[in-house]
Amino acid sequence: MDHKQCLKEKIKDLPEKPGVYLMQDSLGNIIYVGKAKNLKNRVSQYFYKHKHRDPKVEEMILRIADLEYRIVDTELDALLEECRIIKEIRPHYNRQMKNDQNYVYIKIPNANFPKIEIVQVREEDGGVYYGPFNSRHRVETGVECLNDTFLIRKCSTPGRGKRGDGCLYRQLGTCVGVCTGKVSPEEYRDRLKAVCQVIETRDKEMMKEISGRLARAAEDLHFEEAARYREYLLGLRYIQGRQKLLNRTLRHNSLLAFEFLDKEKKIVKMFLIKGNTVLMSRIIPLRDLPQGDSTQAKPHEELKQFLKEIPKALADKQGCSRQLTQSEVDEAQILDSYLRKDRVISIRVTQKALKQGEFVEDMLKRIGNK
Repeated sequence: MDHKQCLKEKIKDLPEKPGVYLMQDSLGNIIYVGKAKNLKNRVSQYFYKHKHRDPKVEEMILRIADLEYRIVDTELDALLEECRIIKEIRPHYNRQMKNDQNYVYIKIPNANFPKIEIVQVREEDGGVYYGPFNSRHRVETGVECLNDTFLIRKCSTPGRGKRGDGCLYRQLGTCVGVCTGKVSPEEYRDRLKAVCQVIETRDKEMMKEISGRLARAAEDLHFEEAARYREYLLGLRYIQGRQKLLNRTLRHNSLLAFEFLDKEKKIVKMFLIKGNTVLMSRIIPLRDLPQGDSTQAKPHEELKQFLKEIPKALADKQGCSRQLTQSEVDEAQILDSYLRKDRVISIRVTQKALKQGEFVEDMLKRIGNK
């Protein structure tokens, strides 16, 4: 039996469970790592014919000679395990298929009349940085919108007083006209503050304004203009969404998340999450939990023991640095996406709750009510 036939037989026997799969070439090298909520369904898709499949995927499939897989408890376990293995092994096709744009930052330099810059490296130079972001295109359109809305300087140098009517951008109405010498540093700083408020989602009026312009342009059949405003909105929403995620991660909030592993809801997988890190996880069989003021139900001792370990686990975990690495951003994105799923239940663990003498009992009631 050749290796292709062996591979087909192995795919038939794949379990319908969450896990990661590691594709290997004829020399035994791992060339791709993927995750799956259902291993059998996901891996089988590679060997169906698709008319519009990416050529890189087709190339990889031709090189697959064998595969191995690892079963895990939940989709989150699969996502985290995939992330860990890829960072450790760096398989060829994971690098090939990933967006080849590097992470970028939005930078507002420490200067009198700075332009908003898009840079690939964050430095300790006194500038204000946002990011990192992994979609350069969305960042570029978002920054273009901010520049046009707040008339941020576009000319190459802030030379002042050269011409009374200013540069071409000033004459087109897309720049405040620093080059005229009539704009004070204080006025310009106010414009930059407004930019920061939009990025940090503290100013929601600008998004409403852009949405209104989009609607009016579409109503007037100005489709090119409407398309531009649509791109502006997508760019701004991307920047704001990613920045909110990064801010939540930097605050290293603590969450207790859980997902039922069976239809009867008798077995649960618990995760203790802080910032972008899973500190503890455990499969726990559940008995009846107290609800409201009920004290009659007696929860399983394994759950109580897990809850008792939470304060120490959180105390031992150091806070995130003020500068997230690209790897930390990837992990934070994985956790954020997972926690948004309907089947996942999460409970905030606050410092106030941790200091209370009845922390375990309080958490049991909150879990029961969920």
